[in-house]
Amino acid sequence: MLYQANHRSYRKKANYKPLVFFLILLGLAGIAFFFRQDIKNLFAGDRRLLLEKERKLLQEGIVKGEPKEGEIKEFKSTAKDFVVSNPKEGISYHYAALSGYYEFLLLGFRFDSVTLSKIAYTGFQEFLEQDSSYLPLVEDSYRQALRAQAIDPEFLESTDNRYLIAFGESIRQKLSRSALNKLLISIEPEKLSPELKSGYAWTCLVGSALSGNTEFLKKILSQQDISGSLLLSARESDFLIALSEFRAGQYVSSLNYLRRVKNINEDFLTGSSKILEARIFYYQNLSPKAIVLLEEYYPNSGDRKEEVLQLAREILSKNQTLKTKLPVED
Repeated sequence: MLYQANHRSYRKKANYKPLVFFLILLGLAGIAFFFRQDIKNLFAGDRRLLLEKERKLLQEGIVKGEPKEGEIKEFKSTAKDFVVSNPKEGISYHYAALSGYYEFLLLGFRFDSVTLSKIAYTGFQEFLEQDSSYLPLVEDSYRQALRAQAIDPEFLESTDNRYLIAFGESIRQKLSRSALNKLLISIEPEKLSPELKSGYAWTCLVGSALSGNTEFLKKILSQQDISGSLLLSARESDFLIALSEFRAGQYVSSLNYLRRVKNINEDFLTGSSKILEARIFYYQNLSPKAIVLLEEYYPNSGDRKEEVLQLAREILSKNQTLKTKLPVED
């Protein structure tokens, strides 16, 4: 066969580019498979640095009592992704626990002296009955902190993580008061992150007032670097000590503090002191005196009238010869 000069063949040449590209991809996939943990750790490290950066941003707002929704929501989203990508790391669940705690504060809860006095007097049950939206967040934060501790022994010694567990136990009210108190005492406040310090002081004061550990309560009150941010007045401090002494069965000491709390203003502290004083007299087998105190307070008791009547009914049920002017039958 003859060919013309400078003739070009138009037969299609084999194209090996797709095959080469496929082999490269296959090789990269193999490398990624064998080094998947290293790659995962690389991105996990980036996320952890991002979480710490976001945490530092939101700490200032929380310390000032002004948590910022955007910062907390961003932290929660990043923490959620971190748990998904690192389900076997304790630090993942610790960040998740922190995000739940921050969101709890976002609902409007404040570690202030007014809330402190009321919950130390009534316990958490009444508070949770008034607004149950807090409990799921506390429960989630508590569970995540427990997971962090279970997965990584390092978090048995983590001050922040142990505080999150103690705070959860305080709200949930499943742990005995003495056991809760031991947990709170074991936490070193100077090692806490700044946004957790006021919550720790608040929780310690509530826990000790409820459990009757006056020694620990007085210790926290005396340490201004711990309790100072709560801005407790002298009356509020005396009220907490009176509650602690009452629950410890030290009625004479409790009465002495209650009389320092009462003043001419019929506020929560004065009213609570009068009701508690009546209860102490009842426990001391001085029921007539207790009823007289309740009768004197009732006209000025405002929205606490039912609380006064409830105590009066309790006293009268044990002392059926007693008479009262209070409308206990209504």
